[in-house]
Amino acid sequence: MVARAAKAPPELLQARAAERRCCVVPRATVIIPNYNNGRASSRDGSRDFLGDLLANLEQTLATDPTDLEIVVADDGSTDDSLDTARAWSRRAWPAGSPRAGQPFLRLIELPHSGVLSKVLNVLHAQTTGDFICRLDGDILIDTPHWVAECVRLLDSDPRVGVVTGLQKLPDGRVHAFGDAILSPLGYHHLGQGLSEDALPEVAEVEHAMGCFHASRREAIAQVGGYDETVLRGQTEELAMRLNLADWRALATKRVVFRHFHGERHWRPNTADTGAGLQRSLDRFREKWGCDRLAPDLEAVWERWKDTPLVSRAHLGGPRRWDPMLTGDPAPGSEWRDFPSDIALQARIAAELASLRTLEGPIAILGARDCLSAFLRARDGVDVTAVEEHEPSIAAAQGFIHRSNTNMQRLRLVAVSDLARTNLPTGAFKSLALLDSVERYWNPVGILREVRRLLVPEGHLVVRSRARAARFESRGEALQQFAAHELLQIVRHVGGLTPLHTPTLDGIARWNLVARSTGSAAHQLHFGA
Repeated sequence: MVARAAKAPPELLQARAAERRCCVVPRATVIIPNYNNGRASSRDGSRDFLGDLLANLEQTLATDPTDLEIVVADDGSTDDSLDTARAWSRRAWPAGSPRAGQPFLRLIELPHSGVLSKVLNVLHAQTTGDFICRLDGDILIDTPHWVAECVRLLDSDPRVGVVTGLQKLPDGRVHAFGDAILSPLGYHHLGQGLSEDALPEVAEVEHAMGCFHASRREAIAQVGGYDETVLRGQTEELAMRLNLADWRALATKRVVFRHFHGERHWRPNTADTGAGLQRSLDRFREKWGCDRLAPDLEAVWERWKDTPLVSRAHLGGPRRWDPMLTGDPAPGSEWRDFPSDIALQARIAAELASLRTLEGPIAILGARDCLSAFLRARDGVDVTAVEEHEPSIAAAQGFIHRSNTNMQRLRLVAVSDLARTNLPTGAFKSLALLDSVERYWNPVGILREVRRLLVPEGHLVVRSRARAARFESRGEALQQFAAHELLQIVRHVGGLTPLHTPTLDGIARWNLVARSTGSAAHQLHFGA
């Protein structure tokens, strides 16, 4: 008869299990940088941001099959969130979890630096997972087993470096499905305001916001981690390096999360001050040669045209407007069809209504056949109609010549580039963009030319075709705006102050009026 070995005491079994676990490298690490994400930091004291998130992770990841760990790094919090993190570090995963009995999280306590990039680099250095799921402390995730879903997408292609989910506002509206950075529309959240059904299952994007940023450790390490000189917009700057290195980023609506950023108090740090935000924008411009919020695509193209940075953004190079590519009328058709085409009559009438709100002299950049300019000049206002499409200008000249009309108030100007008119600086009290900002390849360029041509306190009217309720296609000849995108790019280009949010007329055009400040001052604005 074989003697039965003595049973080891429970404490020894636990020690052996802990020893085995310490030798196992987790497949994924969930990291949470924390600074003042407690109940005391919410506007009305009703939301315990970090406590709610940790309870949410216990629920959504309890049975996630991924070998994972959770690590919180506290950046010297002064509210109750540090006590919350300490309490959860003493808890264990519940029974029924693949990690049952293991510590729920590991806590790293740091002296306050106020530099999020520095905290993130510490988290990367002190963790070992192949994949790193970075979460802000003020989100909640609606999808069970979301780590497994992120890992599945990261595993689908060795060049996928980053994955994000569908970000919703607390009320359930779609806020972002990844971001665009180097876009004719400026930096903006993809899919904002659309229904979830209008979004693809998975989309390739330029950037995944840091509030939910699942990444491949190898990719982040290859590009050098987070830049600790960038106080805000860290992940946008990181995304530029990842894109330049040809790493892909994906957004998936198979993972849904909600962001409660608007329910917190303003945190006492340098990063969120006007000086801190400006410093971050200046640093981005210094590194990449363009503005982060309103990139001049000409500068981007000249510097980066032969790199993956441009191909990832689906950018094309300089090009003149071609009506055939944007669905606009052929040259001369406005003059020919106006007497009988009701839809054309409605469009011209709407343009004239906008032009009649402006004092002269007026310039119209992108005047097409110049019919609206002609009709406004016939009212007795000095109008300069500028167009880069030579057949359209020729059609206008031909009509005026054949009709033997004396048009001393109208000046037709053909240029090679709408962003370089060679007209005198400060020559106009008013300027109009009529269906032209969305068809010009570099909207920032044309808006800067507007700023140059206007007198201080002059007025700009933008009429722009509204994008239908669909997920945008990158690289189209016609770059249609949503209302908030048009508002943002006019604001961010500098020197132009929108006087109201864009309004939609009866023929699917946004109408926006802005005033020239007489300078190139950049209006700081980091949200949509």
